[in-house]
Parts: sequence; structure tokens; C-alpha cells
Amino acid sequence: MSDPRQDDLFEGDFGRRKPRAPEPTPKAPKVRSAGEKRVRAAWYNRTRGARGVKLAEARDPTSQKVIIKTRVVVHDKVGGGGGGGGGGARSMMRHTLYVERDGAGRDGSEVKVFDEELDRADGAAFVDRCADDRHHFRIIISPENGIEMENLRDYTRELMDRAEKDLGTSLDWIAAEHHDTGHAHVHLLVRGKRDDGRDLVIPRQYISYGMRHRAEEIATRELGPRLETELSRDLDRRAERAAKLERQTHLDELLRERARDNEVRLADLPQEGRIRGPLVQRLNRLEDWGLAQRTDAGVWRLDPELEDKLTRLADVRDRERATARLLAREDRGIERERLRELEAAHSSQRATGRLIGFEQIGDDPRGPHLIAIEGIDGKVWTARVATREQLRELDGVERGAILRLERSQPELKPADRTIFAIARESGLAYSAELHAQTIPTDRVNYIEMHERRLEALRRVGIVERTADGVFLIPENYEERVRQHEARGARQSARVTLIDPHSLEKQANYRGPTWLDRVSMGLEDTSQLAREHFGREIQDAWSKRVRSLDLMGVARDNGDGLRLNQDWQRQLRQLEKENLLQRIERDTGRVPHFARDGDRVAGVFVQRVRVAERSFAVLFHERSATLVPWRAEMDRAFNQLMAGRVNGRNFDFKVGREAEKALKALTPWLGR
Repeated sequence: MSDPRQDDLFEGDFGRRKPRAPEPTPKAPKVRSAGEKRVRAAWYNRTRGARGVKLAEARDPTSQKVIIKTRVVVHDKVGGGGGGGGGGARSMMRHTLYVERDGAGRDGSEVKVFDEELDRADGAAFVDRCADDRHHFRIIISPENGIEMENLRDYTRELMDRAEKDLGTSLDWIAAEHHDTGHAHVHLLVRGKRDDGRDLVIPRQYISYGMRHRAEEIATRELGPRLETELSRDLDRRAERAAKLERQTHLDELLRERARDNEVRLADLPQEGRIRGPLVQRLNRLEDWGLAQRTDAGVWRLDPELEDKLTRLADVRDRERATARLLAREDRGIERERLRELEAAHSSQRATGRLIGFEQIGDDPRGPHLIAIEGIDGKVWTARVATREQLRELDGVERGAILRLERSQPELKPADRTIFAIARESGLAYSAELHAQTIPTDRVNYIEMHERRLEALRRVGIVERTADGVFLIPENYEERVRQHEARGARQSARVTLIDPHSLEKQANYRGPTWLDRVSMGLEDTSQLAREHFGREIQDAWSKRVRSLDLMGVARDNGDGLRLNQDWQRQLRQLEKENLLQRIERDTGRVPHFARDGDRVAGVFVQRVRVAERSFAVLFHERSATLVPWRAEMDRAFNQLMAGRVNGRNFDFKVGREAEKALKALTPWLGR
């Protein structure tokens, strides 16, 4: 559970930003199950709605600046809520009490929650209205000069009125203004329901651009444009910060533009003091880091690998910060001499241990992330994982779950494979025309994406481009691309979930556990140490022996544990029985496991874990069918799917194809 106080800590920059193109997002089909109205389960990553706003336009530098920070809270994933939204309601009530706290109002006065009509709204009533919703939005709005605004309540009401028009629905919300952090800001809670009862869908682009655009329009109309002196101060502050940053900055780009054969002369720098001063400071800082060398008075030679080494330096610093946050979670403390980086170990190194946690590296929530485990060898291993998607299997696992970390080589992007396949047929050359001839079904914008990829690789010297636009591909293209992707120690570790339960839970778990396999010699224990986590394994096994005896799976007569011949089958059967009982108790539906070859259809409502695998739960009428879970299924949560069980896999379809399959299966499902 995140600390709500962290919501008041802003790390944004009110200065000029380059406009960023919105991310393309796939359109998931709208589907419905038999007899139900059409619903949309997604709430965030959609492109529909808010068509009246230009989402990625360049902003006027004189407009007032506003930071908007958004978080989506899904009710069945917070606070141990389970189903029914209870956890979400408890979490929302805690957050509401936080935003209503005393002393955060203007001049230290009491905070009053307001809504679109009332200056003193009922926060508890709002929480009650949200109790059965699937999700809600928490939004913080912080105008740069909010303290100068006469009335933040009216400002918020106008902004939400504009948002309702953009999204095509009325919004149910409450808000409170805070003035105790140096930046006046508004905490906003928005219910996750449209006025027609469907889940509220807010496009990612609207969150990233549209809402901020509206907020800045209103603030600029009220306060007027920013003064030229303010803009100048912003630029000066940005340049001063950039001169000290241990990462690639716009100052480095300017230095490379002014360099001749990697040599920068003081006489070639801009004469304007506002930029000349930070550039000289940057050169001195690069010299301190060994990335530039002063060869003469007023002359510096830049490192030929400046960009790559700055990337490495930034990764090191970001990783150090992420590691510090992970270590802070361990109340008992961890000696730093026990720390190990998987990337610095032997290429065949594998580390097994309990999950400490994972932390974002840098500013992009999509990745990379740093994961940490306490290994059976007594060491604390950290490893870099390139994308959040690669940690999908760990969603919802217990802290202390058992994982395996392994080094892996960077994978080629699908575009790289396509480029090289076309180039091999064309004499190691690639162009849009050759692509269209080789694969006529590929669309123009898809081919352009491959050209952009090659242009990026051209800038780093992997490919060359002729005057007529043909890219020349080297024979070792794949190897060089892999080396490029691995620059800056950017390899991505392979993460394998071995047991989703902590040692404490495994000791009494009614099912097979990793602890059983370790004690029976079925797991590699060559690295097992008799200290730290290794000692905890021994203590947990002592408790596990008593549990196995009570479950009738083994006998302990004082002369050692004697396991039944089919102890593993017995434990799996106990686990299945407990799981089915729990699902029936929680849902009121009759659960069963789909067998190999079964055709199944239903609404995907839940993912459940057992010790050795995960299952997806599909609801159809009064039954709940458990099928093998696949990561791709999470994108179709709360949607209708149909498919066939194929061993430990489930081949499924979603959307209209699933509806057709359901009609065909209705007589079979009713038997």
C-alpha cells in the first residue's frame, strides 16, 4: 500500500517540454456475453472519447503551466479487498480522510471537501457510492502559480465541466485543495462510472495531454500569460540543472553539434552568457567524470563514446537509488557487502531466493525495473528487467515468493528480424520499395516504422544509407543490434516464479511447495548456505514436518520423516479441493477444472494461483470453469472469451469470435 503522503511530493518540471506524440494503443473489441449489455472493462488505455482536444499539440511557452498527476485504483487489487470492492472502498476512505486533514487548507485552515455544487460535500457518501465500482481515479492538479489563483474551487469546477464535455459523460467527483507543500494543489477523486452505468474509460492521451491542456487554458485566462522574465529564469534553472546531471542532456547535444572531430573549443561556443556558462560548466563536469579531456587552454576533447558512457552512468545512478529503496523495505537491514548484481556475475549465474520487491529505474513507469531477491546462498541479488510487462507473472504474489533470476541476451525486435529477412533476399539492402515488393500485405505506416528503426540504427553507425534512400545492412546485423540493445549494461534478466507463497505460508500450506522439493532433494541446493535465508529454510522445514504429519501425507515417529509413496499426488489433490471450495464459497458458483480437449466459454473474471501454476476463472451461468492461465488473457479481463484446453495451454478467442463460439457451444454447455 502506498503512503498517501507521497501524493503531495511533486517531481515535475514547470519549464518548457517538447511535445510528445501519444502512444499508439490497440483497440480491444467491445464484447458481451449472452443476455448481457455491452460493457467495456478497460478504464485507462483507450483512444476513444475526448475527440475535441488536440492531444499532442505544441504548447505556447507563455501559457501558464500545470502538473497533473493521475493514478487509477482498481478495487479488487488494493487493501486485500477481494471481490465486491470492499478493499477499494477502505482504501478510498483512508485517502478521503487524508485529503480532509486539518491544517492543509489556505493559511493553515481546515480542509473542506467540495464537489461541483457544494463547498462542503459529504466525502463518506461519495465513498459509499463507489463501493461497488470496479475502479476510481485519483488526480492531483497543481498549477505553477496556484497560490496566486483567487479560487481553486471554481477553477476545478470549470476544469471538470470541460472534461465532462470532452469525455461525453457527466462525472461524479469530490475534491479538496491543499496549501501545505509549497505548491497549492487540488486532490480530486473521480468515480469510475459513466452516467449510463458503464465503466468510465479515459484515454491515456487525454490523461497525458488533453486534461493538462484544458487546465493550462483556464489558468492562463485567469492569471494571464507568463512573463518573459519568468521564462528566462526557467531556462536558466534548466540549464544549471542540466550541467550537473549524470545523464545525457540537451547540453551534451549542443556540445556535439559544436565539436569538430570530437574537439570543442571555447571560441566555438555561443557568446550568449545564458547558454555559454552552463556549457562550460558541463565541460568541466564531463572532465571530472573522465568523459572529456582538456588538451589545451579552452580546448576539450570529448570521449568518442560519450553518449553510451553517459547512458551507463545514468543507469548506475538510477540503479543505486532503486537499490536503496528496495533495501529500505527490509526492517532488519541488509549488509551492503552481501549485495550482488546479476549482470556482473558469470553469464551462467542463476540466483534462487525470496522476493524482496521490485522498483522502477528512472522516470518511465513502463520500465526498466530493478528486482531484488534474497538468495539461498546468503547474498542479496539485484537484476534489471527491461519492461514492466516482463513482471506480469508477479502481479499479486506475496512478498517473499520464491523466484529464480537468470541472465539472458537481448532479444531482437520483430522489426529487426523483418528487416534482415528482406535484406538477405535483396543483397543486404533494404528500402520501402523492397519491403512492399517482398511483403505486399504490409501497410505503408508499418513499413515506415521499419524505416524509422533503421534511421535510428544509422545514427549509431550500425547501418548506412545511400543518397537514394536505400539502407545497406551489414552481414553481422543481428549481432551488432544485440550489442547495441545491451549497451549500458542494459541486459534484461529472465524471471521465473517458482512458488507464489512465502516460506511462512509454505510451512502450513495444504498443497505442494518449493520447501518440500528442496527438502526432498528435488531442487538444486548446491548454493544453499546455512545463514540468512538458508537458515530460515531450515526453520521453516521444522514447521512443515509437523504440518505434513497432521495432513496425513507423512509420518514423523521421532526417527525421521517418512513420506507416503504418493505424497505429491496427495498434496496436489488437497490443493485442488481447497481451491474449489474457496471459489464456490466466494462466488456462489459451482467450480470445476476444464480437462484437456474441453471447449470452454465464459467471462474471464479472475486469476487464481496454486503452488505450481495459475488458472483463469471463466463464469458462465451458474458455473465457474478453471482453465490454464496465459499472460495474454489479462488484456481481456471482464470480457467474454472462448477456446479449447490444449494440455497446459488454453487457445482462446475474444470479442465477436468468442460470441460466435458461445452460440455454437450453448447446447454443449447446457448439458
